Amino acid sequence: MKELAHAAYFERVNLSANGHYKTPDIGYVWGPNTGQMFFYFTQGVTAAEVEIDTLTGDWTCLRADIKMDIGRSINPSIDYGQIEGAFVQ
Repeated sequence: MKELAHAAYFERVNLSANGHYKTPDIGYVWGPNTGQMFFYFTQGVTAAEVEIDTLTGDWTCLRADIKMDIGRSINPSIDYGQIEGAFVQ
């Protein structure tokens, strides 16, 4: 596997893959405001307080607050992971 990855890297072969899920039974019409856009809705807000050294560009995160309304969670561990991942991005 090491040799294969090495060869792909030096030949500039992209080894990534992606996918797309098409949610069934959705369709929204903006003008008349009809249809269903998604099967679920979440609301969230994030704020971070940072200190920046304007001479060096160094920064320190003093605090970060995340608030999410996801309704009743089916699996809180997955929700925490999704929220933390979104915040980091």
